[in-house]
Amino acid sequence: MFLKDRLHSMLIDPFSVPLDENHLVDWLVDANAGDAVAYYRGHLAHDRCMSTPVLTSDERRRLIAVANRIMAASDQGLVTPLQRRVGPHEWLYLAVRSSGRLQAASVRSKLISPAALLAA
Repeated sequence: MFLKDRLHSMLIDPFSVPLDENHLVDWLVDANAGDAVAYYRGHLAHDRCMSTPVLTSDERRRLIAVANRIMAASDQGLVTPLQRRVGPHEWLYLAVRSSGRLQAASVRSKLISPAALLAA
């Protein structure tokens, strides 16, 4: 089944952050190439700002951590980040698992933390 066909079943509630970093890494270990996970629905760049009242501070921190981890995983070729418009000023943010088989220890070692990327 193509990703386009699965989007309806992947819709999550607006402004929800269904994953944390640990769940994302667990998903990466278990996912097959082409599997996708929705990690946010809203306007990521806008909603992660402290001045935006749609998320609590804990939700915002979790969203920022997951979004940064997905970008780091993308840089390492583990996922392809996608976004799909679902309404005015609202997108569904997805990570699609890239091909290649990795073991848990390998994924964890390859997933350089965003802080380590900034320090490099």
